[in-house]
Amino acid sequence: MMRIHVLPKAALTVAIGLLLTTGQAGAQALSQAELTRLVQAQALKIEQLEARLKAVEGSSSASTAVVAPAPAAADPALEARVAKVEAAQAKAPKVSWSKGAPQFSNADGSFTFRPRGRLFVDASSTGGSDFADRNISGTEIRSVRLGAEGSYGRLGYVVEGDFADNEVAWKSVYASVDHHLFGTQAELSIGNRLNDRGLDGSSSTTNTPFADRNVVGTLILPQRGLFGVGLTERVFGQGWHASLAVAGNDLNNAGEDNDSLTVAARAHWNPLLSETATVHLGAWAFHEDIPAGATGVLRSSAISGHFNDLVKIAPGALAGAERGTAYGVEAAGFFGPGWVSGEWGTRRIGGVGSAGRYDVDHSAWTVSGGVFLFGASPAYTAKSGTWGKVKVQDPVTSGGRGAWELRARYEDVDYDELPTGGTGHAWTVGTNWYLNDYARVMLDAVFWQTDNRSGAYRGQDEGYTFNTRFQVAF
Repeated sequence: MMRIHVLPKAALTVAIGLLLTTGQAGAQALSQAELTRLVQAQALKIEQLEARLKAVEGSSSASTAVVAPAPAAADPALEARVAKVEAAQAKAPKVSWSKGAPQFSNADGSFTFRPRGRLFVDASSTGGSDFADRNISGTEIRSVRLGAEGSYGRLGYVVEGDFADNEVAWKSVYASVDHHLFGTQAELSIGNRLNDRGLDGSSSTTNTPFADRNVVGTLILPQRGLFGVGLTERVFGQGWHASLAVAGNDLNNAGEDNDSLTVAARAHWNPLLSETATVHLGAWAFHEDIPAGATGVLRSSAISGHFNDLVKIAPGALAGAERGTAYGVEAAGFFGPGWVSGEWGTRRIGGVGSAGRYDVDHSAWTVSGGVFLFGASPAYTAKSGTWGKVKVQDPVTSGGRGAWELRARYEDVDYDELPTGGTGHAWTVGTNWYLNDYARVMLDAVFWQTDNRSGAYRGQDEGYTFNTRFQVAF
């Protein structure tokens, strides 16, 4: 005959008390979900013990049927502790690591702060040139950038400083205000901000598929460069955006010269926008007033990569520039693991030189494409029409193999209409190995050709350059 050993009532009371005391002591350290599960488990245990006790004591000796347990009385002290913990959690600050660095925010997310930064370590080797001096190799810290971003309600801010080319310079330094324009989401920014100009030219180099922006993004730009201090209004719709900016030089102007004044506009549209396929179309334009004696009106093309300053397509000299007008078009498609893009731009410069008044053009164009072999898909931000951050499905830092991308690009530069301008082009083939969402290794082989009419390396020349980069950005 089976014997059932039953705890006396006193022991049962002590056991129940221990359960409640243990729940009360640990409630403050538990989450709301865990507290709820604990209370439910304790109530069920009490019901089971009471049912067994009644059955053994013979409260229903004439029947062996299961007796339905009575509901357990709620513990007022435990309920009060749970409510106190829930109230404290609702008011506690929050920390998120979803962007690679801790983002701090208050309970409702109206105030945020996040550090941001990046490190680019490059190596380069050039060979094959008919000019022996051009065949050089070396390493460089391409960029070390530190900064922060945050928000106070609708007011946002970004501050970044960059060390590159053995100099320290401010980059993104601006405040922004979110609002609505004619019922559409909009943003007004005030300060030093990257131009909104072309797919590559509008994107951060932490996100572009290649180590450097294409020749349209780096050459068909105002005298003031990639950044400028001023006002930018951006309007965002479903699958489109438009921007208008008025800006002077960037904030590194020492105050010894006049600023240029640039008015720029860009718009993009996604006629197809889905999870499996996206089509991007865009156009941009700017007009600039160039101050007398301004430098950097024309920029030479570092066609083999950033490190080797000797392999460039030289634009020659152009004195007396007074104004510039430029425009360009862009198109891209993202289909599953693959992508293609193309850009074209031209800039007309007018002024007065030694031979009188002139209006001359220079232009550039590029096509590129790539495919992910595994581990990720092309990243595109439809809101702003820019390259986005690649999301790696199997990070190396978690024991995986990361994501691999193959890519190729052709670029063409034409300064031929300028008095002593050159021409040139380059093919680039390479691969990206994404270790996780914030780090990648880039390998490129560039096959270039230049035909310069000015500078130390005149005439036709060709060669190859191998470039590598290790990148961390958050």
